[in-house]
Amino acid sequence: MTVPEKIAALRAAARANGADGVLLLTSDPHSSEYLPDHYNSLPYFSGFTGENSTLVVAPEDSALWCDGRFYVQGDKQLAGSGITCMHDGAPGVASLEQYLQAHFAAGQTLLVDGSCVPASRARRWQAALAKNGARLRSADVVGPLWAGRPPLPDTPCWRLTKAQTGFTVAEKLDQVRADLRDAGATALIVPELDCVGWLFNIRAHDMPCTPLAVAYAFVTLDACTLFLAPGRLTAADAAALAADGVALRRYDDLLPVLQAHDKAETVLADPAVLNWDLLTALEENPHLTVKEGPDPITARKGVKNEVELKNIRECHIRDGVAMVRFAMDLEAALAAGRPLRETDIEGMLQARRAEQPGYFEDSFGTIAAYGPNAAMMHYHAEPGADAAIERRGFLLVDCGGQYDCGTTDITRTYPVGPLTDDERRFYTWTLQCHIDMAKAVFLSPCTGAMLDSFARGPLWRHRINYRCGTGHGVGFISGVHEGPQSLNGRSQTVFRPGMTVTDEPGVYETDLVGIRIENELECVHLADDQYGTWLGFRPLTLVPIDTAPVLVDELDREQLDWLNAYHATVYETLSPRLTAPEQDWLREKTRPLTR
Repeated sequence: MTVPEKIAALRAAARANGADGVLLLTSDPHSSEYLPDHYNSLPYFSGFTGENSTLVVAPEDSALWCDGRFYVQGDKQLAGSGITCMHDGAPGVASLEQYLQAHFAAGQTLLVDGSCVPASRARRWQAALAKNGARLRSADVVGPLWAGRPPLPDTPCWRLTKAQTGFTVAEKLDQVRADLRDAGATALIVPELDCVGWLFNIRAHDMPCTPLAVAYAFVTLDACTLFLAPGRLTAADAAALAADGVALRRYDDLLPVLQAHDKAETVLADPAVLNWDLLTALEENPHLTVKEGPDPITARKGVKNEVELKNIRECHIRDGVAMVRFAMDLEAALAAGRPLRETDIEGMLQARRAEQPGYFEDSFGTIAAYGPNAAMMHYHAEPGADAAIERRGFLLVDCGGQYDCGTTDITRTYPVGPLTDDERRFYTWTLQCHIDMAKAVFLSPCTGAMLDSFARGPLWRHRINYRCGTGHGVGFISGVHEGPQSLNGRSQTVFRPGMTVTDEPGVYETDLVGIRIENELECVHLADDQYGTWLGFRPLTLVPIDTAPVLVDELDREQLDWLNAYHATVYETLSPRLTAPEQDWLREKTRPLTR
């Protein structure tokens, strides 16, 4: 079926269900960013493969909203589909709510799978539709129409040790129950996969690059249940969880358990992540009182403990060695005139990471983007449609690894030949932004929104901006994107020592060039004085930043000092694990810059 035929089928399914339209979004029952294939319906129905998007099939029209990272990609992939690409947040573009009000009239109904939409979004859409007398109803029309839909994943689970995580499951349950008491609650639904993984120290391969299991948890002050498909844990691991006070139920048992629960509980629930169907079940059970608030696990896992931080630092050393060897391989291939395409890069990186102990997969699909392709922030090269890497301009490589001691995320932009003056300027300004964020000193409490502007000054001075945040949290042997901390203009999370976050400003000039420089940073305590507590950042990523494109005179003294000190640390830390020729290469790449 073509995309227009699939859209027509969705309209027909809505009519068969007594409704007038269907809404699909990039989501699953757990508000995951990277979805199990079983739930990732938008690429099948629309042809758009970007993240964080929403499709509305109205009675006469259809439209898909994507954020600034995917404007270019959306325009290209939706061309000729009959679906209008809506640049979410751009001037003059109708919001999703405005579109609903304009396209659904009194008495009409829009369908959405309530198990796959966060309750807070469903409420917004309900309110928008109600202004015209229309309504929102939960129904799954996707399943029957999705030919070849992948099954729910059920890969074997494994447990992390206390030497990896710092705490046992029993100790984590004690912490969460203390948080519940502090919040005035007696129970908690844990819907997010990374929170479930954190609480039970379990991992799996249910989706590529994100080693988590599709599962839920329900925690009360005196009981805990893990909802997981049977047979996924070994008998020994199931017994160990039982010893920690954890009962096991089938994955799809949570909804009926909530509907049948007959003990009075005050359930802490976050409508931003708990799906609409589950929140509705809570609200309809007379024994349960809903107390809206954030899942305390999110805040706990965002601040890494000392055991985790020790492991994370080791992880970045291993990854740094792999990245040095990859960069040498890239230079050698270019020097030898070997034909290279964007799709060759991922395999080159994986080969070098596979040499490192504890590596088991990438942390996301490698973004290897040459020249204008790098202007699409989350471009992913596909065989047969990828670019040849010419001997001019830049190659942007954004990649990461999953290890038994942590998760990495790094971007480097490599010059692969002569550069234009604009390319050098863009690269230098991006580097200045990166350094200004990394060397920031700030007074606690300070939110991610406040910190985000630290990074943008050098680009703003030249009337350039990037349509995304400056950075995101990174999980521990978990999702590469993790909250609650982030560096963007919306983040109200206060930074605390032990939080990790990426620092990745960039320049994205459509059809011209894309440049990004990314390190992971650790938030650290610096000092206390009469003004309060001072915090800053320490780089976790240990990989040289190419200095060949840098216009040194553009850097101020503090920026130059930071870069030289960073490179000295990179060499000192990585060189003991490198061969003599590799040490020579790294010594040259980390040589101090002078004016």
